[in-house]
Amino acid sequence: MPVPRPEEKKPYTALYRRWRPQLFSQVVGQEHVTRTLQNALAGGRVAHAYLFCGLRGTGKTTMAKLLAKALNCLEGVNQEPCNRCRSCLEIVEGRNMDVLEIDAASNRGIDEIRDLREKARYAAAQNRYKVYIIDEVHMLTNEAFNALLKTLEEPPPKVVFILATTEAYKLPLTVVSRCQRFDFHLLEVGEIAGFLRDVSSEMDFAVAEETLYLLARLAEGSMRDALGFLEQCRAFGGEKISYGEALEILGLTAPETVFNLLRAVVEEDIAGGLSAIQETVHQGRDLYRFIRELILYLRKLVVLQARGDEEESLKDVPGLKPYLLKQRDKFTNAVLLEMLEILQQLTYQLKGSSQPQFLLELAFLRLVRAYRFRNYLSPGALLSRLEELEAKLQSAGLEGLAGRRLPPAGAALEVKGEELNLNGENLTPGRTEAPSQLEAALEKESQEVSLHTLEEKEVTFGNSGVKAPGAAEAAPGIDPGRLQEFWDKQLLPEIKKQRKFSIHALLQEGCPISCQEGIFTISFPSTHGIHKGRIESKEHRRYIESLLEQLLGTRMHLKVILQENEKGAGIGEEGGKKTNSTVKDSEEKKGDDFFIRQMLELFNGQLIETGGESLDSRDFWSFSFEEIDHEPQEDEEVPF
Repeated sequence: MPVPRPEEKKPYTALYRRWRPQLFSQVVGQEHVTRTLQNALAGGRVAHAYLFCGLRGTGKTTMAKLLAKALNCLEGVNQEPCNRCRSCLEIVEGRNMDVLEIDAASNRGIDEIRDLREKARYAAAQNRYKVYIIDEVHMLTNEAFNALLKTLEEPPPKVVFILATTEAYKLPLTVVSRCQRFDFHLLEVGEIAGFLRDVSSEMDFAVAEETLYLLARLAEGSMRDALGFLEQCRAFGGEKISYGEALEILGLTAPETVFNLLRAVVEEDIAGGLSAIQETVHQGRDLYRFIRELILYLRKLVVLQARGDEEESLKDVPGLKPYLLKQRDKFTNAVLLEMLEILQQLTYQLKGSSQPQFLLELAFLRLVRAYRFRNYLSPGALLSRLEELEAKLQSAGLEGLAGRRLPPAGAALEVKGEELNLNGENLTPGRTEAPSQLEAALEKESQEVSLHTLEEKEVTFGNSGVKAPGAAEAAPGIDPGRLQEFWDKQLLPEIKKQRKFSIHALLQEGCPISCQEGIFTISFPSTHGIHKGRIESKEHRRYIESLLEQLLGTRMHLKVILQENEKGAGIGEEGGKKTNSTVKDSEEKKGDDFFIRQMLELFNGQLIETGGESLDSRDFWSFSFEEIDHEPQEDEEVPF
């Protein structure tokens, strides 16, 4: 329990000075330091130099003064100073001649350190030890460190140096190695809240528990900052202060604002979220602190979901507890992680920004997007939505569709209102009306398109003249003698006229082979595989087939081959007409190829030529992704 100074008619003293610990046992949260120093005092093993490292308000200067009092106490060197003798009182009041506090930030030159080194030679005037406390020692220059180094290495007897710094990494290693280093830890929220509770009780200042934890959390591990916030609240409230008043005086946003903002994220209420941000800005709140509160809120949701123990997880944020419990199950860990990354990135963007409100609004939109995609498109969510759709279909009576046989290619599917018709057959349960005249016309047209497509896709095998099942009469073509004339005087000039220069340049390297049975065949040299691939691309193929249809008045399918297959494909010298490779020739050439025989048996002896390659070539058994990505034309047959 801290022991305050007796009330006297003196100028007002700040709380952090008035309630500075006067005993090692009163120091909060630095047991590893106090225990080590007390054992050294009891055993007579006091070092000549100490280095106290830690952030602001963790007790470095306080510990240095306690050590100086314990070394010079008139009752002897004990684990605790008496705080009654002349020496202890002078050190507390800062007027002891043998305990010198030096601010290295303002005395950082070599001249000041030389003066210190000269005075350190002389023995203490009235005390047992001469103690030098150098605050912010990292501010010394390199020359000053070098001047101090020899004194630290071989100090005069009965002289103790205590160096305090918040940035130990700036000290030369030669200085650090000659000191006993102690790292002061940041104080926990519970430790600070407990000390503030004792201080407010001694001052008869009524503070709610959630307000104490708010001050302790805002201090970020610094007891001095926490006492400063408490003193500020007392000046505002007098004898008591509420949680809302503490938020108002410290410039913090209410937990309802954070809750409403995250609720807008869950509900995808863009207007509501932007309104909450606008209200926060108009109230003059610090947006940087608001974002930190938002990050803390999300982090507590992560901890709450991980541990499951509400009391342990939320004991340091009693003001946020009811809101956290309401939104405990609204976010998944993946969503929280992405939202924390967005807000952490925002903290860096706000530094030096001239439009912090715009950055915060933009981050809010990103939070909404992160919640939408992470939550809606997760595997579990997608599976549940599929199951929900399946249940709706079954409840609507459409489960019988799974048992129906697939319709033939070219069948017409139509949905009218609540009716589902396939080639005029009513598939909707409870509806048996006959198809309308429009449906019958669509059915007839689809059958004609399907028949026409089958006629165009007639395939022959070898020279046997046997047509594939369902084949009809061949589509009109071009006489071989006029094919080159059509190529040079109609097709290529029209392509150039339409300013398709890339296609024109590619086709100039090839030559027409045949135009029969609805198939226009083009040949490229064996070294022009790139030209073949580009012409077979989806975009170029569609354009050329469309142009051929305009020029010839009938639909044409483009076929591109390489001349390396001329022998196997049977290209003759007369007119360059190409004949189809036969399965029989392939079997004679590769009669012992087990793979080809298995493929023939698999397809019942019917193999469809696509590029003029022989059966033993690699290209015959491969396919390109462009063929897979090929989107059918409007009048092309589409399988149901």
